[in-house]
Amino acid sequence: MLKLLEEGRLVMNRCNQAKTDFNNQTNLRAVAYEGLSKWAVRIVGELKASGVLPQTEDDAQTIVRKLQGYRPQQHASEMINATETPAAPKIRRALGLDFANMAQHFEELILLVASEPAYQPEAEELSVASLSLKLNELREANTRVINAATIWSVTRRERDTTLYVGAKCLRVIGNAARQKVKALFGTSSEEYREIIKIRFRKPKGIQ
Repeated sequence: MLKLLEEGRLVMNRCNQAKTDFNNQTNLRAVAYEGLSKWAVRIVGELKASGVLPQTEDDAQTIVRKLQGYRPQQHASEMINATETPAAPKIRRALGLDFANMAQHFEELILLVASEPAYQPEAEELSVASLSLKLNELREANTRVINAATIWSVTRRERDTTLYVGAKCLRVIGNAARQKVKALFGTSSEEYREIIKIRFRKPKGIQ
């Protein structure tokens, strides 16, 4: 039982450490993505100033809206019906926007400006080379979060197995030990009264 207790402490420590690392990586990723939308707006501003085609500007604006989590705005001409009054164009929050999608949309914007020779921003951080470095930073942040989440998931399974699941888990052995004390000393004994309040319960959701 002492060995099982020590194993339980160790696996709890590993699980807590894995959770802390996951939280830290998640926070670092949030910092990496902070201000990305405003950065994209600056890129589009530089693109417009370079004198590209209006259609190219529209393509860039569409990417920025996706990056911000909005669906492209529907053109009024597409909503006009011969028997209906056109409704006001709506912008709806896009579904499924996450960090991976944001990185993908940011890459689309980089590819677009990279294809325009006239895009030559004065601000170094808006250059194609700097934007590519930023994209790599975002992807690396995503990868670190995924790896940390995987480790946390594995340690949670180890914790659950050690503490709650199987015939040799701490929960089963602990309950068996309590029954053994009751059988040996009786329910009115001091030994049993010392452990009667100890409960070994499996949390909901653990199979």
